[in-house]
Amino acid sequence: MDERYGKDESQRIADTQWIEEATIRGDILICKDLAITHNAVKARVIYMSGARVFALAKANVVGKEMAELLLSNEERIVEAAKRVTEPFVFAVSHNGLRRTRIRYPAADQTP
Repeated sequence: MDERYGKDESQRIADTQWIEEATIRGDILICKDLAITHNAVKARVIYMSGARVFALAKANVVGKEMAELLLSNEERIVEAAKRVTEPFVFAVSHNGLRRTRIRYPAADQTP
């Protein structure tokens, strides 16, 4: 984020904006936690833009453990990114990857 938007701007940019812009560029998104899937507006952007997201299953991990989780799951992440073409969010943990529900469209809506 700092490299793309600059250190100051990366702290102010809306999640909806960077999600959409990164997805348009073809990026795979890596997030610190699954909170992004619980927000209806962000979930809509993930779904509508076709975002492919990997998020750490636990929000309380820091630096070294985050890197270890991602690196230990690198092959699974690459395989899932190649295999699944529709919008997705996978939770990344010590147990591997688990696909999570994008909360859009709402259960009572027709896609």
